[in-house]
Amino acid sequence: MSAELITVGDELLYGQTIDTNAAFIGEKLSEAGIELDFHTTVGDQPDKLLNAIGQAFNRVDIVLTTGGLGPTHDDITKKVICKFFKRQLVFHEDILKKLEKKYASQGMTMPYINQNQALLPQGAKFIDNKIGSALGIIIEDAGKIFVAIPGVPNEMKIMMTEHVIPILERRGSRRVIVHRRIRTIGITESAIYEKVKSTIDEKSAVRIAFLPGLEGVDVRLTVKSDDKEKAKEAIEDTQNQFIKKIGDYIFGYDDDELPVVTGKLLLDKKMTLAVAESCTGGWLGKLLTDIPGSSAYFWGGVIAYTDEIKIKILSVPAIVIERHGAVSIETAKYMAEGVKNLSGASIGMSITGIAGPSGGSPSKPVGLTYIGISTPEGTSAKEYHYGRDRNRNRMRASCSALDMLRRHLLGME
Repeated sequence: MSAELITVGDELLYGQTIDTNAAFIGEKLSEAGIELDFHTTVGDQPDKLLNAIGQAFNRVDIVLTTGGLGPTHDDITKKVICKFFKRQLVFHEDILKKLEKKYASQGMTMPYINQNQALLPQGAKFIDNKIGSALGIIIEDAGKIFVAIPGVPNEMKIMMTEHVIPILERRGSRRVIVHRRIRTIGITESAIYEKVKSTIDEKSAVRIAFLPGLEGVDVRLTVKSDDKEKAKEAIEDTQNQFIKKIGDYIFGYDDDELPVVTGKLLLDKKMTLAVAESCTGGWLGKLLTDIPGSSAYFWGGVIAYTDEIKIKILSVPAIVIERHGAVSIETAKYMAEGVKNLSGASIGMSITGIAGPSGGSPSKPVGLTYIGISTPEGTSAKEYHYGRDRNRNRMRASCSALDMLRRHLLGME
């Protein structure tokens, strides 16, 4: 079965709202073995939405829309549904009473305009909204399925998970779509391809996609099959080939996150970490403390943004900064040692660099960054070069530091 998603709303086209619904819906459909072939976004113009629904019905089996089901004048989806399917809007007294009770249970009086949400397309099936007021709508016509659900993410997720997906699965085929995401860091997309291209078989059932991002490059493996176990076997075989070629750069799979993976390694090794950050301004510490329970292995950090803090708090010798500069391999080493000694943690790490967009020079350009690590075995630092975007540089430096730590804990470097 093939599907098309139509997301409705001017705010999506204007960039005022990021469309996170599409990613969630695509993932859920894929898990159910349904191919999302098209994703269309239209504004709050009835003629454009009508045209989009018509196109979708001509090319897929399932059409889903999100958004435009509210009670105000710019919520156009129900009217367009009626026009496309040649049906009337019918008032449902029972639905109105349920809405009134929902408002009353929250100590609120239902706004008069919300009566419009009891007007629904004739002959449709409805999906209850546990947390909102707009019902979902299902219409089966000419052997195809049309589904309209609210654009509010929490409401959409509940409807998709508890109602829409089970309905589609009951009407679907036995085909499955199996994905595996191989997560890498410290290697570029083109470098991965060069290392694995000899193992890629264009005739294989496994489709391979390279997905670069700020934190690293994900390699997505996909198999569509009538046999789930065979699909998994094909994925595993390709994954094992990739491990042989780029294993050192793989930090996890599927939903694994680098800070979580690194934190687990610290726990397993019964080691603790402290960080000293200059250009990243606490970004590395944030990634670590985003994880519940990270206090078991993370001591904390020092944001040593000025030379004075580096000298007074982290005990970086003033002569080192004078001779080599705050952004140097020597300073990075002293910062890592300083925070390790200050905290008593097993490992100290440091980041110092020129995040940009200004502040660079011919000898030390924007993006130049040094990351240090001090362990019971000794202290070292590495030089990195990023781009000119400030926030990208800070994020990439923080991820590089986590990767350096990961490699140390695994005995890779």
